[in-house]
Amino acid sequence: MGIEIPHEIEIRLAEEARKEGISMEALLERLMSERESADHFASNGSPPRVPILNLGAMGLLHRRDINDDAR
Repeated sequence: MGIEIPHEIEIRLAEEARKEGISMEALLERLMSERESADHFASNGSPPRVPILNLGAMGLLHRRDINDDAR
């Protein structure tokens, strides 16, 4: 199967693939995989979850507790 793309885009793809040291096919495959991942998160309706660390109760913090320049 083949597709027709403008010559300018072909040149940009070739330059990007050359910079990364991969073939144009590998570059296009990576771009499509990244797009699929982004589409998956968008269709899922929620962004990836960030782990929450429970550090325990700390109480009130004063400037002297955070910075050593306070008197």
